[in-house]
Amino acid sequence: MAEINMSTGERIKKLRKEHGLTQEELGKKLGVQRAAIQKYEKGTVINIKRDTLMLLAEILDTTPEYLLGWNDTPKNVIPVPDVPLVRIPVIGRVAAGLSCLAEDNIIDYEPVLATDISSAEKYAFLRVVGDSMYPLFMEGDLVLVQVQESVDSGTYAVVTVDNEDGVIKRIVYGHDFIELQSVNPMYAPRRFENEDVLRIRVFGAVKEVKRKF
Repeated sequence: MAEINMSTGERIKKLRKEHGLTQEELGKKLGVQRAAIQKYEKGTVINIKRDTLMLLAEILDTTPEYLLGWNDTPKNVIPVPDVPLVRIPVIGRVAAGLSCLAEDNIIDYEPVLATDISSAEKYAFLRVVGDSMYPLFMEGDLVLVQVQESVDSGTYAVVTVDNEDGVIKRIVYGHDFIELQSVNPMYAPRRFENEDVLRIRVFGAVKEVKRKF
């Protein structure tokens, strides 16, 4: 097969074999399970995260451009831009106010490209629990949240109601109501009218979802 017609998965598989690596060995170097490598090579994963793609290219002695089919030269001809990474805290729960960003509620850190965020804003990752937002947000996903007290109608946001932990919902504003909508049709919308709208507090807007295999 001519390389110009090769998919990203086929290019990964070709270079992996040229380097004498098994799927399991490549997965260990990349920090993922063998099943993830299988999905990359089969094309099940359409969009590989940029930081993962850059590391994968480094391991296979090539460039992201080659893996994506933008360049048919497999070796390091085009330098990969040196984009710094920023560590964003992964928080265990969201409560009213910013106290949830305290150190004792941070369970991990997740890197993101510095160019993907604004240095003037606060961010946090929150792990999705439950299936109310399936299939857009799945249990175990990490969502990147830009911390802010208000969002536009129709935005996916992390919100708190009363003393409940924060949840991800699509927030819709009406003349005298706020509705919190799930993606999964098994979950009915929650509507808050008149003074009950004051029970809702916005923690931040969802900017990105990370799904690991």
